Amino acid sequence: MIKSVVEAYSQLAKRDLRVLRLVESGHRRYEFVPQRLVERWARYREEEVRDSVKRLHYLGLLRRNLSPYLGWKITAAGYDVLALHTLRMKRKILKLSPTPIGVGKESVVYAGESPSGFKIAAKFHRGGVSVFRHGEVFMAKISRYEHLRHVYETRLSALAEFYALEKVFEAGGYVPEPLAYNRHVVVMQYIDGVELYRLDADEFAVIAQDVLETLRVALRLGIVHGDLSPYNIIAGRGAYIIDWPQWVPLGHPVAAAYLRRDLHNVAAYFKEKGVNFPVEELLNAVGEGDVDGGERFIELIKTSLLWTWRY
Repeated sequence: MIKSVVEAYSQLAKRDLRVLRLVESGHRRYEFVPQRLVERWARYREEEVRDSVKRLHYLGLLRRNLSPYLGWKITAAGYDVLALHTLRMKRKILKLSPTPIGVGKESVVYAGESPSGFKIAAKFHRGGVSVFRHGEVFMAKISRYEHLRHVYETRLSALAEFYALEKVFEAGGYVPEPLAYNRHVVVMQYIDGVELYRLDADEFAVIAQDVLETLRVALRLGIVHGDLSPYNIIAGRGAYIIDWPQWVPLGHPVAAAYLRRDLHNVAAYFKEKGVNFPVEELLNAVGEGDVDGGERFIELIKTSLLWTWRY
């Protein structure tokens, strides 16, 4: 049984990857892509294509449908492999850990290394699209490709996280440096440290100051994290806020409620550690934030790979 995307990828030949990409492309028209079309598009002998399909099915990268025709659908693991392959070809990833370093409901994370020797984390999204992105633009696209809804949501989730990380990092916030994204995968700087909730003794006042500075930066940009807690703050050489796919813009009706929830979560934690966290200061700073960030993100969606299916 295949236990990870790394193990599956290591067993594939060039022909197998081409067949997998062809099935992905065929999903624009079919939920289950007819095998006869894959054989026609592949430009390999029929027996070679069938051998590749058999291998991909065995590895759990394709799902079979027998009626009313023999067809194939890519699984989540299949998308993982295609994203990993593209990022390797673009020299964004050299290698990944054999097994994940983190597995959650909305993502799977691997540690790795870039070709330059930089330690990275590769986050494979499984969901987590926030409320404001289910707007008219997103729903209009989904109405045409309902069978790809989950694929679009995971790709959109990755794009949203990359967007937020890039903006906050460039403005000086303490977040992992975003390096690349493809399909539903975000590659970022690996942060050596431990989740805040695991800490028993440390310089909590210093950690609180780092978190405060990052939230100030995000609010100036019009970005509300939306799911902040001690579980997605990593303390190492500084305190870094991670997990941004569910961010919402200040201009959205739910932003104020999400912000208050975020601030309550971290303030309650630091209070237990004897540190006062200035919730009111951050709430008062909301009026100075950029309220148009959500509109700019929607415009980015329209020209992103989500809409043009670039490979």
